[in-house]
Amino acid sequence: MRDKLHTLKQELVDGVIALAEERIAKDKQAEAKSFIKQFYANVAPQDILSEEVEDLFGSALSIWAFGKTRAPGAAKIRAYNPRFESAGWQSPHTVIEIVNDDMPFLVDSVTTALTAQDLTVHLVIHPILKLNRSSSGKAEALLDQDEPSDDMIRESFMQLRISEQSSAEVLSSIEAELHSVLDDVRASVEDWRTMREKVLDVVTEIGVRETPHNREEVSEVIDFLRWIEDNHFTFLGYRELDYVGTGKAAHMEVVDGSGLGILRKPETSVFGGLRELGKLPEDVRSFLTSPDLLLIMKANRKARVHRPVYMDTIIVKKIDKTGKVTGEHRFIGLFTSVAYNQSPGEIPMLRQKVQRIVSRGGFAQESHDGKALINILETYPRDELFQASEDALLATSIGVLHLQERQKTALFVRSDPFERFVSVIIFVPRDHYTTQIRERFADILAHAFKGHVAAFYTQMSESVLARLHFIVATERGAVPDVDIEELEHRLADAARSWSDKLHQTLVEAKGEEQGNALHRRYRDAFPSSYREAYSAQGAIYDIERIEETMADGSLAMNLFRPIGSEETQLYLKFFHIDMPVPLSDVMPMIENMGVRVLSERPYEVVSKDLPNTVWIHDFEMQLRSGQSVDIEAMRQPFHDAFEAVWNGRMENDGFNILILQAGLTWREVAMLRAYAKYLRQAAFTFSQDYMEETLAENASIAKLLARLFDVRFNPEVDADKRAKTATEITAEIEAALDNVANLDQDRIIRRYLNLIQSTMRTNYYQPDADGNPKSYISFKLDSQSVEDLPLPRPLVEIWVFSPRTEAVHLRGGRVARGGIRWSDRREDFRTEILGLMKAQQVKNAVIVPVGSKGGFVVKRPPVDGTREAMQAEAIECYKTMMRGMLDITDNISGTDIIPPEHVVRHDENDPYLVVAADKGTATFSDIANGVSQEYGFWLDDAFASGGSAGYDHKKMAITARGAWESVKRHFREIGTDIQTTDFSVIGVGDMSGDVFGNGMLLSKHIKLIGAFNHMHIFFDPNPDASKTWAERQRLFDLPRSSWTDYDTKLISKGGGIYPRSLKSIETTPEMKSVLGIKADKVTPNDLIRAMLMAQIDLLWFGGIGTYIKESGESSADAGDRANDALRINAKEIGAKVVGEGANLGVTQRARIEYALAGGRINTDAIDNSAGVDCSDHEVNIKILLGGVVTDGDMTRKQRDKLLEEMTDEVATLVLKDNYDQSQALTMAVTEGTALLDAESRLIRELERSHLKLNRAVEFLPDDETLSERMADGQGLTRPELAVLLAYAKMELYDEILPSDLPDDPMLAEDLIRYFPARLHGKMNDAIRGHRLKREIIATYVANSMINRVGATFVNAVREQTGDASPDIARAYIVARDVFGIRRLWSAVEDLDNKVPAIVQTEMLQDIKRLVERAAVWFLRSERRPLDLQALTGTYLNGVAELTTELDKVLTDFHRKAVQKKAAKHEAAGVPKELARGVASADILISGCDIVRLSGQTGESVLQVAEVYFAIGHEFSLDWLRERADHVVAESHWQKMAVAAIVEDFYSHQFQLAQNVLAERSNGKSKKATAGALIEQWEGRRSDASARMERLLADLQAADGVDLSMLAVANGQFRSLLAH
Repeated sequence: MRDKLHTLKQELVDGVIALAEERIAKDKQAEAKSFIKQFYANVAPQDILSEEVEDLFGSALSIWAFGKTRAPGAAKIRAYNPRFESAGWQSPHTVIEIVNDDMPFLVDSVTTALTAQDLTVHLVIHPILKLNRSSSGKAEALLDQDEPSDDMIRESFMQLRISEQSSAEVLSSIEAELHSVLDDVRASVEDWRTMREKVLDVVTEIGVRETPHNREEVSEVIDFLRWIEDNHFTFLGYRELDYVGTGKAAHMEVVDGSGLGILRKPETSVFGGLRELGKLPEDVRSFLTSPDLLLIMKANRKARVHRPVYMDTIIVKKIDKTGKVTGEHRFIGLFTSVAYNQSPGEIPMLRQKVQRIVSRGGFAQESHDGKALINILETYPRDELFQASEDALLATSIGVLHLQERQKTALFVRSDPFERFVSVIIFVPRDHYTTQIRERFADILAHAFKGHVAAFYTQMSESVLARLHFIVATERGAVPDVDIEELEHRLADAARSWSDKLHQTLVEAKGEEQGNALHRRYRDAFPSSYREAYSAQGAIYDIERIEETMADGSLAMNLFRPIGSEETQLYLKFFHIDMPVPLSDVMPMIENMGVRVLSERPYEVVSKDLPNTVWIHDFEMQLRSGQSVDIEAMRQPFHDAFEAVWNGRMENDGFNILILQAGLTWREVAMLRAYAKYLRQAAFTFSQDYMEETLAENASIAKLLARLFDVRFNPEVDADKRAKTATEITAEIEAALDNVANLDQDRIIRRYLNLIQSTMRTNYYQPDADGNPKSYISFKLDSQSVEDLPLPRPLVEIWVFSPRTEAVHLRGGRVARGGIRWSDRREDFRTEILGLMKAQQVKNAVIVPVGSKGGFVVKRPPVDGTREAMQAEAIECYKTMMRGMLDITDNISGTDIIPPEHVVRHDENDPYLVVAADKGTATFSDIANGVSQEYGFWLDDAFASGGSAGYDHKKMAITARGAWESVKRHFREIGTDIQTTDFSVIGVGDMSGDVFGNGMLLSKHIKLIGAFNHMHIFFDPNPDASKTWAERQRLFDLPRSSWTDYDTKLISKGGGIYPRSLKSIETTPEMKSVLGIKADKVTPNDLIRAMLMAQIDLLWFGGIGTYIKESGESSADAGDRANDALRINAKEIGAKVVGEGANLGVTQRARIEYALAGGRINTDAIDNSAGVDCSDHEVNIKILLGGVVTDGDMTRKQRDKLLEEMTDEVATLVLKDNYDQSQALTMAVTEGTALLDAESRLIRELERSHLKLNRAVEFLPDDETLSERMADGQGLTRPELAVLLAYAKMELYDEILPSDLPDDPMLAEDLIRYFPARLHGKMNDAIRGHRLKREIIATYVANSMINRVGATFVNAVREQTGDASPDIARAYIVARDVFGIRRLWSAVEDLDNKVPAIVQTEMLQDIKRLVERAAVWFLRSERRPLDLQALTGTYLNGVAELTTELDKVLTDFHRKAVQKKAAKHEAAGVPKELARGVASADILISGCDIVRLSGQTGESVLQVAEVYFAIGHEFSLDWLRERADHVVAESHWQKMAVAAIVEDFYSHQFQLAQNVLAERSNGKSKKATAGALIEQWEGRRSDASARMERLLADLQAADGVDLSMLAVANGQFRSLLAH
């Protein structure tokens, strides 16, 4: 047979040669014929017998022509698809041709590289030819194999045929990879001899070096090295390394010029991360620096030369005579097959290891167990034998021995010391072993060890057990602690299989390329139950249907009858994407068609290679009549009918079964379905299917749940009996649950019960205008009572459900506001809204209402899908949401609260409900207000801000201007005025957008380098700021614009506008320069990523999407799958400043990471709060003017005109909040670690408070991290402070609101200040009677306090004085007004861009300290409750007089101190009067004491001040307080102690002044100077005064002052005052 095949082959080759004679010129025939003979000489006959002569001729001549010219010393490679019309021959496969110098490892290295790319090699032709080439590489002669020649070169001509690849990009990547691999082969071969010589050099070095090792050990190492040099090791690379440095700086350093083979380049690494010795974990570092002379281990890289396995690494350590490791010789390569087949007893190092293990095993070598143990070690995976420790080998080999040929699954695990991999050996019964089992084992192991299977090896022998060896690659530091017994049990249970015929069937049916692609997608997709039921051939039709349903999302189906089935039987399959088709969806249709279902089998088709999960539902059915049916005639009508029902008139899901099984009405089922939909949105564990099944299986309980709902909410139920009946039904449900054995079902039912009990209102019983049930149901839920809600919990929420839409509105408090979003996240839109509400809570800290957020999804988008149709459907869904909310919201008429009709309320009055625009609803405000007016809602068109009679945020640019306040501050604080200085910007958005468009017009010095939206990328490397600003203005003024409307003539060289749909973009030199791009081509996504990382001044977010995450976050954590391909890590941001005009552009953790690295960023809630702030002003102004209009004092038209006229003033009020908030962050950041202890205590207090601050949710540091920050001198970042700022405001607001503080008449002025000046005066009375006046005042006070004195102020003062927040707020207000602080604040803020920002901050810190001290003084010195009006009247004039005449009463010491500080500010450009006023702040802290003394003594303020300040200087009290500021307090309690002593020093100064002033009662002293009075007072108690003087002298002579010294001084003052 063999001879016959060779004869046939020869005939075929002869035919090829004949074709050559016919077609090739005679002078070239000999060469061509010689090449053809040599080319096919060693090809197996069966590989080419099926080929056409024409194709064999083309194949040979093609590579010969390709290889005729080749540069010396370089491989020549091409990959292509030969087609007859272009190449003169053809092949169904892709052809790769390689011409190279002959050398070892070519074929195996090339085929390995191709296999690694998942390419099947069908044929390899590889003749070695003798050629003579010219110096330029041109072939001059082809010699026969036996023909001699001096200039002959032996060359490899290799032609491979692989599975067809039609993509040019793939072909190019194949060529690139093969070039790289062959470079490695060449390097290894060229340096092979040198590396062997290096081994012998190392042997010599070891032999003469003095080390602590015994000679036997050294000798064994030498023997081993000689052994590997003796053709037992394929050397691929070598390098020498020195260990240098100590401690954390210790590292490995490659010895210059030592690299050989694939390690020629020093940067080439085979062990990731091991060079930095000092940064390695202690156990890894100890392993590497242990005095073991020889280490054998696996590298992190697979060999690309010869065999595709992880390379073996042999490390010979350089050890000095003290035993210290000073470096190493590192050889990498592969043990040869001889090394793997040779007995361990003959291999140095292994022979001793085996002997010691057998000895330690305790068995006689001649015994049965002894021989068995030796055999186990002889056949043990050789790599393990080399690498594992003796202890590990002993344990495993004894474990294998104990198996005793039993047919059971056994598991043995060894971990790599570097945690790079886990070596797993599994024994499994040989008869049960299949490829599928091995793959399942691999999946289980990868999941268990959180890694991936890097390699596996299988051994089948005569034993009843097969041995599988897996290498599971792991991540250092992330290897879990695995329960080996439990893992072994899972592996034993994992063996299940299906036939491998699917691949063959697909290729036969679809062709090779498409068949292979489909097989890759579906090879693991079908569950075992499906494989048992259907053959691979049967799966082909189902795959076609699956592809259809994944392509368009529609329901696919197939009605059929399998061969052999009864004539009366029908089978129906449904194919549905993402989630199963509930049985009750299809049952009504089937029943209506006279068919009953006999059985149903669901199959989940899921695979990592499929974009979606697909469910197949397989029904066995029978006609009710039992008659036979013509399946061919019935198929299409059945399909059409089902599709009509599926897209038509009624809901279809598993809950409908309750109509029959539980006897519920369809409305009751709708109610239960609505709750289930809510649970899924609330991240409930169980699927809707399981909830349907649970209620169906517990139908009687479902009936009780419906009864409970009816009793609680049906207005017809007797109100007196409602609570009692509800309690009885609840008891029945609880009793019934005792009989529910399934814990999951019990949990589901209890969640239903909890939801019904947590529902406070519903519109369920409200009829529509025709008296029918409404098409939607809304529920008001007490979110605090709903179990297991994701954090943070709202106070209440409204859930609206209908077949058309689902909607949720989350409210953080009774008075709350926030936008309504049109969400596209149908499966988890509540999660999206919850995240936005969390941000809104922070954002709303500046306004009256707390945060709320709402959203809805469109469940039935229009079939035509046009923008207009979709918009119309969204509007209807939006209206449904508005109606659903207003249905169950109280109304107001005059002073009366009007409850909604047909609604039972289980909560208190709740009439405040407002909404606003958000993503997708920017133009919906008038629609919402129309619904409000339709309902006669008391807020009228204040229900939704921003409508036609409201403030147009885009026209006002209010959101962008608010964020710009933050941006200006960031730059101002680094010395740049962006309103007068050009600066570079990259942004997200386009000029049609509100925030981006307005933002990019806020400075004429913007140099917009680049921007992108969802369609285009704009890049302008060197823009003209003035001209491009004008062009952006033009685009902004267009009704609709995109980047393609931009005048490209204005774009500088190297820039352009690029559609994001492009496959690639040619990079310009300017792109490379500005964006740091190195490649000549980039994808649009890569260009965007480069822009996000560009070194520019400002990164401006004005569009939708989350583009920056923290390094440790996954893309899933970012929650924006659409932009996963664009997202970068925060540490990659190149911008100096990030401005968040849009929401969620940066994750909170990313903000913190960026800020810790020195970036300047706040949060989206801080930056873009102006929009919600403006809306709040609008609503509150409309509420105010609504009463005026109702009273007839103003028409609606006049109101609208007045609103428009106040636009600029409203904007000014709003932007002031943005200014103040960003300033508050700067103040806190400037204090840094000095504030960290107070911030830590505030965080803990907020965790205990009613707000239940959750650090994990808010990404605030834990106590350990805070301690590390303190040690590192790093305070909280601006993003973290922004969260703390908001929580401090929310807590303060919540504590002020229920107090009597908002009713204090003194705060009426603050209430009036909230409104525009146009409303002041004649409308003051109306303002004082505003419905939300208490809320406005509470918000105004909370904002003023926290913005001005910081988030920690209230908590710190509370700890000092024990006072409640309202009293602290009173003290703050009095201090602010008495000292005229508003004037100082305003004056300092007027210096923006006139003096350095740091100077302004220092001045504000001085003013802040004055306010803080003064507030504490009032709390400690005045009776509760503090009377704002009385206290202001008592102290205002005196403090003002003291401030004006301060110079006259200060001592020389004080005067010089003030002048010095003021001079510093003046030098920075601060006006003289302001500089002196701020410099006096520390002195003025005593102003209240002075005014109080004046009142007590009857002396003038100035007379008292003169004595007071003289005493401070005479008794060194000023000095002591100044020294106390420098005392290092090691704990909070020490800080408190120092603060208490400082307060005592003020008290002592007050009492001393009081006593000294009493001296004036002596007639002779009435005109005495302050100094004389003090001297006179001291003279009366000379001994005590002398002791005090000596103590103060000692303290001043000491090197420093500590707490104990201050305490002694404090005691001495008490003693002095007692005399």
